[in-house]
Amino acid sequence: MRRRSLAALPLLAALAGADALAQPRPILRVTGRIDGADRDFSLESLEALGMVDLATRTTWTGPDVLHFSGVPLATLLRACGATGSSLRIHALNDYAVNVPVTDADRNAALLATRQGGVPLRVRDRGPIWLIYPWSARPELDVPVFRDRAVWQIRQIDVA
Repeated sequence: MRRRSLAALPLLAALAGADALAQPRPILRVTGRIDGADRDFSLESLEALGMVDLATRTTWTGPDVLHFSGVPLATLLRACGATGSSLRIHALNDYAVNVPVTDADRNAALLATRQGGVPLRVRDRGPIWLIYPWSARPELDVPVFRDRAVWQIRQIDVA
């Protein structure tokens, strides 16, 4: 009996390791003036907050209208109980930009996670790209909003 129990240990360890590997990997951390502790989001948990679609041109991708989907920035901030007035958004390469919280509602900022229905890869400015409805709202297609369109987002600090 004891021999069988010991023989099962490698199998159990392998199964436990497989479960650990199956856990969704966090792609976004939200910190600062939010309810509770820092929040980590996987692609799945972020998108579960509620997706919307946006068709727009961008300065970086040429003249064609592209179809994005993602989570409105306002939705994420509400889900985290954000109480600040400013966001410091950090990219994977340590680039960071300040974005006023008012961009969330007033300017319909979107945390794009997909283009053409496919998750954004790092090489495609993913996993998260802050975009604005530039085609529908040409007044947003100016340097100040293009400068806020950080891609490869990894963290949002609420201040």
